[in-house]
Amino acid sequence: MAKETQMRTVKSVENAFEILEYLRDVTGATVSEIAEYATLSPGSIHTHLVTLKQRGYVVQEGDEYRLGPLLLPLGEHVRNKSRIYRAAEEEVDRLAEETSECAHLVVEDGGRLVTLYETFGENAVGTEYHMRKREEPISHHHCTAVGKAILSQVDDERVEEILDWHGMIERTPHTMTTPEALFDELEQVREQGFSVNDQEQMIGIRAIGVPITTSDGDVLGAISVSGPTSRLKSEAVQNNLVEAVIRASNIAEVNVHTLAE
Repeated sequence: MAKETQMRTVKSVENAFEILEYLRDVTGATVSEIAEYATLSPGSIHTHLVTLKQRGYVVQEGDEYRLGPLLLPLGEHVRNKSRIYRAAEEEVDRLAEETSECAHLVVEDGGRLVTLYETFGENAVGTEYHMRKREEPISHHHCTAVGKAILSQVDDERVEEILDWHGMIERTPHTMTTPEALFDELEQVREQGFSVNDQEQMIGIRAIGVPITTSDGDVLGAISVSGPTSRLKSEAVQNNLVEAVIRASNIAEVNVHTLAE
């Protein structure tokens, strides 16, 4: 993450966000626990917590601090103001209803994947797993359909930059772990117009992703559908899913263009 760390930052702001992200991960902690994690003095942590508490971004329950409800309106504001969300929301809903599986809308920011919107069809599985994933960005593109769809639309230098930041961890025995394999697959994604995650992030789950781009070719994000391998194993089913996801992406792209006018 050399390029990121070269930028000038405000340490107190970094500390505040480190506290917030830690509280997200542990769902609650004492001053001493946070101080030990952040390697700051308890007095400094307490000052940060008092400030965040006054703003409503942290709440105190006994000796423990947790994330506060005023963080929710911030997230809702970001999502509602997003052009890709407004363009694709109905298509994600329609995709989930049509396929009866999980449908996802994901964007990339700072080399990480953020689930902007997600909905579950009648036969969707792994809903708790998907809901947990929403709570923090995903750092690894190479083992997700949406990640590979997004990477297929950026230049090799950007792909290498993201890999330098986050690496290529092995989630399952099916996960590719070399840049060479990833670049080969990204070329295939560009040619066929969609990406596949075949149990690369989680055993038993397949996903198909398609990028959403502007008329200028800039990638805004990706839309995908995921489901169990037991239902997504036949070629006919997978072909139908590919067509459905491509159709959803195409309509979202038209909507993006309309919103920009």
